[in-house]
Amino acid sequence: MDATFCKLLVVDDEMLVRQGIIHLLDWESEGFQIAGEAANGREALELIEAQRPHIILTDIVMPVMDGEELIRLVKRMHPEIEVIVLSSFSEFEYVRSTFQSGVADYILKPRLEPQSLLAVLKKTAQRMPQLQQGAWGGDKRQSADYVLDKLLSGYPVEYGEDELKPLFPHACFAMLLADTGDDSAAAGRKEEWLESSIRSLLQGSGDIGGGSIVVRRLPQQDGHLRFLFNLPPDHREALLTLAEQICSAGIRANMFQSLALSRVFNGLNDLHSIYADELVRLLDRRFFLPDRKLLVDRGEGSGPGPAFDHEAFTGELSRQEFDLAFGRLSAYVASMPGRMDTGMFEFKSFLCHSLFQIIGMLLHFHYEARALDESKYEFFRAIHEAKHIGEAAARLELFLQDATECLTQSRSGSSVIQKIMLYIDAHYATGLTLTEVARQFHFNPSYLSNYFALHNKEGFNEYLNRVRIEKACLLLKEQEGLTISEISGMVGYSDHSYFTRVFRKLMGISPSQYRKG
Repeated sequence: MDATFCKLLVVDDEMLVRQGIIHLLDWESEGFQIAGEAANGREALELIEAQRPHIILTDIVMPVMDGEELIRLVKRMHPEIEVIVLSSFSEFEYVRSTFQSGVADYILKPRLEPQSLLAVLKKTAQRMPQLQQGAWGGDKRQSADYVLDKLLSGYPVEYGEDELKPLFPHACFAMLLADTGDDSAAAGRKEEWLESSIRSLLQGSGDIGGGSIVVRRLPQQDGHLRFLFNLPPDHREALLTLAEQICSAGIRANMFQSLALSRVFNGLNDLHSIYADELVRLLDRRFFLPDRKLLVDRGEGSGPGPAFDHEAFTGELSRQEFDLAFGRLSAYVASMPGRMDTGMFEFKSFLCHSLFQIIGMLLHFHYEARALDESKYEFFRAIHEAKHIGEAAARLELFLQDATECLTQSRSGSSVIQKIMLYIDAHYATGLTLTEVARQFHFNPSYLSNYFALHNKEGFNEYLNRVRIEKACLLLKEQEGLTISEISGMVGYSDHSYFTRVFRKLMGISPSQYRKG
């Protein structure tokens, strides 16, 4: 970075706050330069060693390492660096304690305005001896890094194309994205390796660009290492060869998980859309292409694959045609490898919703699915943590095996109890009794009572009361024009006082209190 700039490091655990500060002003025209951003004190310390900022602008309350500890360490290891604290009104005691560690000033977040922030920064910079050697506060021209960072972030910036022409002499551009995964601590080392490897290949092989392809490192973001290539129109295949060689070497050296190469584009104003709308989405599609380490956007869609018929699936479940519904879901998931028209998060959400539907229908038809219901969040977690489509498909098959076993057990041992419970669900509003249900199913009443208790966690009366009270709860909330007495009759209770006693026993409050709540 230019030594005549006052370099700032922005530290805050909220990304929107960091981005708001970074793009709040035309910093370079004011004599400042953003040296980097960090989400906590530990990340900040790593950047301090690499970037050596003049001023740190830091939050106080952060995870991993908070602002107080960061300030103590900075002042012990780098006393020449000034620190300005960002705080809210409720953190005054924290701020007061940081002054004992030597902070230069503080700014309240609710009052964070461009000119007030700039005034504090300039006042701090003017006191720093290391900045007095150069006219850091004069009229600065925007650097290429500043312009590229603005364009990448999607913020408007005015710049002269002629000023960037010496850096980018060719008409075409492409972007390379390397995904380092969760290993943010080693991202700097991997970025250095990647840039060195790219430059070595460009300089050492006439087959790759013949020395005419220009490469420039772009700032890291969200675990992505980003590089911009400037190339003649006829060098697309040379760039693709470079990407293939870098990918093979990087995977062997465990430097990244995968690479994504954009299509060729013609102007720097497309940087944001190329990164956010194309390359990040391309990496997202890696979930469906687990064996492909180099993902290339050739500017052509793969075309949509077969859509899932939600209506048919729901209909099969509602008709208890579970074998058909399970087969439909399995066939759709089996069609997903290699697909490029569906996002990973969209697919995972669809899969979890489908499992939820299945469990809901099994419970609705009184299959013995309580164990499946209790374990559903474990299935959801496993699906959301799946690294590729194969893992998600394996989790689905395990779930469907458990669901099929649930159906088999229910059909072999509990088909009669299931029919009885469905009959109660349909006739709860009538004066339903144990004797009437026994007659309907050709049971002795005493035998039905024992049979029901044996095959269900509740006895006959307990189950009937729970069904009636659940229906009453819905009516109390949704039908405000009905009296409580009317509702008790609608759900099968001829005695209003008995209804109230049962309601209080099951819900813990009276019907009138439930309605008010």
